[in-house]
Amino acid sequence: MSGPFAEKVPLIKEGVPPPEKESKSSSEEEDAMVAQSLLMRNIKTVSLALLVIQNSAQFLVTGYSRRPPEHGESLYLVSVAVLLAEVGKGALCCVVIAWTSGGLPGLVEQIQEDIIGKPVETIKVGVPAFCYTLQNNLLFVALSNLAPAVCQVLYQTKTLSTALFSVLLMQKQIGGLQWFALFLLVVGVVLVQYKDDASPSSSDGSNPIIGLIAVACCSLLSGFAGVFLEKMLKGARASLWVRNIQLCLFSVPLQILAIVQKDYAAVAERGLLHGFTGMAWGVVLINTCGGLLVAVVIKYADNILKTFATVLAIVCSCFLSMTISAFNFKPTSIFFVGVAVVFASIFLYSWRPNKPLTSYLPLFNRDYNV
Repeated sequence: MSGPFAEKVPLIKEGVPPPEKESKSSSEEEDAMVAQSLLMRNIKTVSLALLVIQNSAQFLVTGYSRRPPEHGESLYLVSVAVLLAEVGKGALCCVVIAWTSGGLPGLVEQIQEDIIGKPVETIKVGVPAFCYTLQNNLLFVALSNLAPAVCQVLYQTKTLSTALFSVLLMQKQIGGLQWFALFLLVVGVVLVQYKDDASPSSSDGSNPIIGLIAVACCSLLSGFAGVFLEKMLKGARASLWVRNIQLCLFSVPLQILAIVQKDYAAVAERGLLHGFTGMAWGVVLINTCGGLLVAVVIKYADNILKTFATVLAIVCSCFLSMTISAFNFKPTSIFFVGVAVVFASIFLYSWRPNKPLTSYLPLFNRDYNV
């Protein structure tokens, strides 16, 4: 062999070690891999913390903001709060797309390609958009009539509705362990609600029965919308941000219609933002960023981490609710038994027998390919 490569063949055959430059390059790659592993572990830890804070704050802050004011002032309008949150989600998604696609021209191009260019797919998103809009309004009704901790535990029945709609709409197979977990979930919810009926109401003028019905409807709507969206978007390539803009295209007009139909007189008399205190704006912010935050962190985590976050959030909500006098929350032993049963059902539903136990502990899980 002639040419510059002829001199390199004997070096390889004689076992001459590679140049020092290549050795340094290999060492740098190993250091980069270690740094990336540590970064992913930190991301998982931060994801757990963010999910716990978001899940707890959504119920605690919203519940507290719906307590009757001491001076008899009127509360903010739920319909307006939901509208502001939906507008905020749409605006935030537009900002993210513009930031990642080269500014305003990139945003316009992506909207034309994925939304305007696919009208049938966009119209189908109207079904889950209607469900989510109604669910967001009903969640305020539930938190106006139930203690946040009770509402949060009852809301876990969305797992049951999601499983049922997955079987009905997508013909998914659910194992015996998962069905047993769903049975435990029902038992736990019954125990929690039994406690709530036997104790004082969560706030003056509240009605636990209305709260229970509202939570049940929220769970059904959440399960159906999630499964419908999963089935419709199976194989679709649209990004998370584009999908949320599609949802906002329907949820915002629907919410405006709800304001006109239900609260037009109140808005005309007191204004659109009447009663919006700092706490109310906090509710809007949590609902604006909350769902997007969950979707983003799950990209770097997994379903097991979400399970841990759900359980820890319920624990935080329970203890914090007991310290806030406005909630009048005094749990009994039956309530804690019900919460423990719900915890067990959540873990069993997400548990996979072929996974080692340590894989369910996010801080010790070393599988970073998520």
